[in-house]
Amino acid sequence: MKLPYFDDNPELNALRNAMGASLRDYTPPPPSDTLTIEEIERLSGEGIEIPLDEVRVLNDGTHIYKGRRVIVYIRDVAEYGGRTSMPKYHLAMCSTLSMMMEAGRFKTRYVVATRDDGRFSIQRIRGDIAIKSDEQLNVCQQCLDELNYKSFSMRRTVDWRREAVQGFSIKAFFDEFGKSCVWAMPKFDAINAPTNVYSPHFYRIAKALKEKRGYRCEQAGCGINLAEPGSRRFLHAHHLNADKSDNHPTNIRLLCIRCHANEFQHSHVRENPDYAAFFRRFPKTESTASPPKP
Repeated sequence: MKLPYFDDNPELNALRNAMGASLRDYTPPPPSDTLTIEEIERLSGEGIEIPLDEVRVLNDGTHIYKGRRVIVYIRDVAEYGGRTSMPKYHLAMCSTLSMMMEAGRFKTRYVVATRDDGRFSIQRIRGDIAIKSDEQLNVCQQCLDELNYKSFSMRRTVDWRREAVQGFSIKAFFDEFGKSCVWAMPKFDAINAPTNVYSPHFYRIAKALKEKRGYRCEQAGCGINLAEPGSRRFLHAHHLNADKSDNHPTNIRLLCIRCHANEFQHSHVRENPDYAAFFRRFPKTESTASPPKP
């Protein structure tokens, strides 16, 4: 069926001329799950305020928003008696954020950002007045513990942990983990997307299972040990029945990223930068999987 070209319709053109309306180029809006240029600029500056449930959690525990790995924090800080307790910024779905989700506070407003100079846009709430400023914030220790970032552990001494927090670099974090996560974007749109999402506390469940099972790949013939802190991100929790909300231990098999990529309809895992990093770290590992393209 050939559609009519309305620009050549004399009746419509006469009506348009009578209205004094000019022709305009139409630019379709970007997909809802794609960042606009304005949003990219805001992420690297003041950040974007969104409900917590719009932040996705990757298998490694870090956050992404519309294909970008982001830092999460609360912007509005109440001031009492002239004193302000500054919030921490979050790198991962730590116990603090998990409790917020499990308590049903999905719509709590958080700010997502990619700014890497350590300064954050804050609003001090003093009565009915909001005072804006850029402040230096500290990283959440629970997040560092969740990621086991540079062997960080809450079991360390207070002085050791304080020194680790002071020495933490957001830029170094993004250099290691990367900002772009286009490979993790959903392949569906709002119309045909299946209702199959991870539960808010999935990451904590997966972390507990990995610890209990000794950080080993459970694929027959593999069994690689990924207990070393720097290798744990290569171990994924795979839902056997493909239902991401079914977190029963019998439905979760721990797989190294190489074996995970071999699962049915999981070829997209090879687009994860960690897939290439796995082969660099374990170059002699035998596998039926093809190594990543250079």
